[in-house]
Amino acid sequence: MGLAVETALEERADDNPRSEYISRIKADIATDKQSIEYRIKFITAVSNFSRDTLYWAQSDLPVDKDVLLASFYAAEIWPFLPNVSTYQDLQSTGNIRLPDNIELRTSLAKYHTQANASRPGWTPLEKYREIIRGVIPASVQDQIRSNCPTTDNLDQRSSGFPLCELNDIDYDQLTALFEPLRHDANFRQILTYRHSELKVVIRLLSQQAIIAGNVIARIENR
Repeated sequence: MGLAVETALEERADDNPRSEYISRIKADIATDKQSIEYRIKFITAVSNFSRDTLYWAQSDLPVDKDVLLASFYAAEIWPFLPNVSTYQDLQSTGNIRLPDNIELRTSLAKYHTQANASRPGWTPLEKYREIIRGVIPASVQDQIRSNCPTTDNLDQRSSGFPLCELNDIDYDQLTALFEPLRHDANFRQILTYRHSELKVVIRLLSQQAIIAGNVIARIENR
């Protein structure tokens, strides 16, 4: 009898921290899931811009506003870092078993394991960005940043890339600056690889969003 009472008291003592941790986990994962969904939408647009730039590089078309913006935007990226504070707190305090549902613990471990494994793939290499930003004159880049939403503006990232106006751009000069790239097999290879990398980023983030949804469902159905 005494053992049963003691066990009941221990379970009651655990109840408040358990509920607190589970609420924190749900909030972290829900925030992550929304962030991932924003990034998938954004990076899909970037991937389309890289496809359009590759199409230009394989053609004999001059540089116009669409080509200029596509090449600039194809260099954009929006890294994702998952919320790990609650999970690390559970591990460091020895409370990892507080979530009493084994399926929830398994889903949570899978979420963070997948995040650690995928993290290197969430950020494409910078080589294309270095090349294209080295070709577009600084004054033109400044005008793009002033008139057109880019990832340099954190508040506008999730809204994508609305139409924008550019004035007094010498497209003949830009065509001359871009022309060596068209004939550079290494550049086309780098651009092709970046386009492929962006597809991988989208796939990895999509998988992470599914796992995040599973964690949230485990919490809601426990």
